[in-house]
Amino acid sequence: MAGHRLKLLICILVAVIIQVNGKGKELKIGGLNAYVTGPNNSNKAVILASDVFGYNVTHLRLIADKVGKAGYYTLVPDFFNGDPFVAGDPNRNMTDWISIHPADKGIEDAKPIIKALKRKGIIKIGAAGFCWGAKLTVDLTKSPNVQAAVLLHPTFITNQDIQEVKVPISFLGGQNDTGSRTASPTALRQYVAIMKAKRPKVDTYIKIFEGARHGWTTRYNDTDAPAVQRAAKAHKKMLNWFNKYLK
Repeated sequence: MAGHRLKLLICILVAVIIQVNGKGKELKIGGLNAYVTGPNNSNKAVILASDVFGYNVTHLRLIADKVGKAGYYTLVPDFFNGDPFVAGDPNRNMTDWISIHPADKGIEDAKPIIKALKRKGIIKIGAAGFCWGAKLTVDLTKSPNVQAAVLLHPTFITNQDIQEVKVPISFLGGQNDTGSRTASPTALRQYVAIMKAKRPKVDTYIKIFEGARHGWTTRYNDTDAPAVQRAAKAHKKMLNWFNKYLK
């Protein structure tokens, strides 16, 4: 657990948090508020599960807009019910926040969302998890809830989680993401090895991005050209994975 806390503290140190509206709109889906973008009449959906800073963050919503533009009904649920982690809050540290918003709770909250999407006529669903959101994303891969998944700088996942994955899964990591065993290049390569040994018929992909730290796909400085380019390449890798298995 100490390693996970260190990882989440690294999230805080590299965070660039700006709130924007994006091109989509906010709706209630499966009992949760969500940022929704992309064609409403699409029969394919993508769920983006956020890091601890929640769904109302610039870069994550821009990623959702990219996915929506590609033809997917895309949603970023508010798994924290209006209570994202606030860096520097003197009244509540990360440990206290995690005790209120454990990853296991997100797993349960995701189930009604899947049901709501299916009632809407969605026939294929992809899921991507960023940091905190990786745990609920990998849980969705253990049953026919989703048809493809992407984990980006994941936390809280275990080797046992990976052994139970049943759908194509992509791991996108950072070369310098070494704050926790769950997101380091070594850990991601181990996950791929587990998949090849336990689930050889399930397609698996891994890409380690040079120079990238934890949170690099969503929390980067817009004036840092190399960081922007790395993030854009990761977003494209994610979208290509969904295009391969959802279209």
